[in-house]
Amino acid sequence: MSAPWWQVGIDALVYGGIVFQTTTVDPPFPAGRWVNIVLLVLISVRFVLAVLYRRRGRTVVGAEGITARDAVRTVARNWHDIYDIRAELNARGGEHAEWITYVYDGDGRRTRLPYFDDWQRPDFHVELADLRAESAQYRGAAWELRPEVEDRIRVRARHRKVWGAGFLTAVVAGFLAFMFLVFQS
Repeated sequence: MSAPWWQVGIDALVYGGIVFQTTTVDPPFPAGRWVNIVLLVLISVRFVLAVLYRRRGRTVVGAEGITARDAVRTVARNWHDIYDIRAELNARGGEHAEWITYVYDGDGRRTRLPYFDDWQRPDFHVELADLRAESAQYRGAAWELRPEVEDRIRVRARHRKVWGAGFLTAVVAGFLAFMFLVFQS
């Protein structure tokens, strides 16, 4: 399942408004032209990624396994490589979905299933139960808890949080440094 194209139209209007405001208003600081160029590049990249995600993003379930496609990459998991399929509460809060579905492999790595959430699926929890039952059917065995895999999943979750905090700190520091340089010239 993929997103409706009317959302791309709304994105185009929003990003177009930002581009219009960025290019028609003279910035109050001397390095304004470079700021406009950086903003235009960032907005263009974001719009292209949004269009690609809506065009390519989907979850495909077949006899071989599950394939998750987002804007630029495709991740395929064979049924025998899948450890578990879980729905987790959305920690970001900015998205519309309350529940997001992930596929975990035996190493504790997870892959998000695009458009398989409670916002896109009308009867999400029933469809998730069906998907888990289909997974058990293709694997030939019911799901069982493996403590070593659960430990790897917890370690990877901690690493994601640490990397996320480090990335946020780097972005804030870079933004503050950029603003300092812009207002110093």
